Amino acid sequence: MKHLPLISIAGLFLIALSACQESPKDTAEDVSEARQDANEGVSKARSEEAEEVGDAREAAQSDVKEEAAKAQSDVNEEAAKARRDVMLAEAKGRHEVAMEKCDALTEAEQDACEALADAQLESDKASAEATFKSAN
Repeated sequence: MKHLPLISIAGLFLIALSACQESPKDTAEDVSEARQDANEGVSKARSEEAEEVGDAREAAQSDVKEEAAKAQSDVNEEAAKARRDVMLAEAKGRHEVAMEKCDALTEAEQDACEALADAQLESDKASAEATFKSAN
């Protein structure tokens, strides 16, 4: 008699345990549903990945274009400065030559010659600056 309550409890436990087990059909349905959910999750993740990669690629291309435009602008500015410097060097050279030629003239002619050479130098300088500014 001592064992009767223990046997009853064990029996109830076995009945409860067997009631918790799924049938093979239920298990198969649950597995199929889990696979479908997993596939949907993977598809969604792949779609998001493609979108994020596309967005990152677009941003990178935009950055590259901006950097290239800035670099080209820097090159253009440096080229304009160099062109201005060449124009100024040419103007100074012409001015020195003109001033040397003025030395061969009489004193009265020298003043007019030098004034003309100085005016030409100032004109050439203005032209070089205008060329530089128009390039920028």
